[in-house]
Amino acid sequence: MRINCTLNLRRRLDNKQSGFSMLEVLVTILVVSFGLLGMAALITTGMRSNNTAHFRSIATQQTLDIADRMRANLAGVRAGNYDALTAVIPVSDDCVAANCTTAQMSVYDHAQWNTANSALLPGGRGTVTGTLATGYLITLIWIEKEMGGATDSACPGTPANTRCFLTRFSP
Repeated sequence: MRINCTLNLRRRLDNKQSGFSMLEVLVTILVVSFGLLGMAALITTGMRSNNTAHFRSIATQQTLDIADRMRANLAGVRAGNYDALTAVIPVSDDCVAANCTTAQMSVYDHAQWNTANSALLPGGRGTVTGTLATGYLITLIWIEKEMGGATDSACPGTPANTRCFLTRFSP
């Protein structure tokens, strides 16, 4: 009897299973698939955030641009030429090639600034409102697809997917 028991134990040890079962392979594929989907979602979110940060960086530089233009033409600011710059790009003289008055310089600055806004930001346009006594509000508006149909709380009354960047300025 003892011999028989020893032989059965040896048979069991000799019949070791080698390789993977189909279930183990399927579970491995499932785990790897979830990992790859997670990486794809991470990359997509990172690209969206990078695009948003890029547009905000441009908006910051553009608000600094018009603020510097206003500081360079303080006589035009004092005369009220920058009190109500609209989003419409005006026709202006070339103040680089010719001498301009302070009023002509403010129109030139307005045209150059909003031309750059429309070139650098999708649907970009800017306005400046205020006075020298109360300070100025510089507003940049652009279309941002990454908003997913939402509205920006800083931009009341604007359509969906429209982002605003507001800056208070006093020359």
